[in-house]
Amino acid sequence: MSQKNEILEHLDADAFRHSVPLQLRFNDIDVLGHVNNNAQLALFDVGKTEFYNALRGQLADWSRVEAVIVNINCTFMQQIRFTDPMEVRTRVKKIGERSFVLQQILRNVDNGQICSMCESVMVSVDYATKESKPIPENIAEGLKKWT
Repeated sequence: MSQKNEILEHLDADAFRHSVPLQLRFNDIDVLGHVNNNAQLALFDVGKTEFYNALRGQLADWSRVEAVIVNINCTFMQQIRFTDPMEVRTRVKKIGERSFVLQQILRNVDNGQICSMCESVMVSVDYATKESKPIPENIAEGLKKWT
């Protein structure tokens, strides 16, 4: 069994309860007519932004950094074309004392096909000291609602 098939076998799109419809842009497309891999990472960032807003129950104050990405892994499983209706779905995979893991998928809305999957390790930081810190209780409680 291929790595992609193994990943798909263990993914349940319904477990990714936070969903954001995506608008693909002309500059997302590469010379082969596919959504470029780098553009897919930017689409996952759209999902992270909207997820964080939902988590906090308000628009995030991006002048105050609360968490940073320290590791990101993406598996590309199917091509995405410009006309494909896409959404990014997000869930919390793991919560630690100072970090958490977000797992996301890019999914074709018409056929339900998962086209790529991303896992991001986020670390809670004290922006002033540039050091990791325990996840604030309000954020940890919010994350638990999305596991």
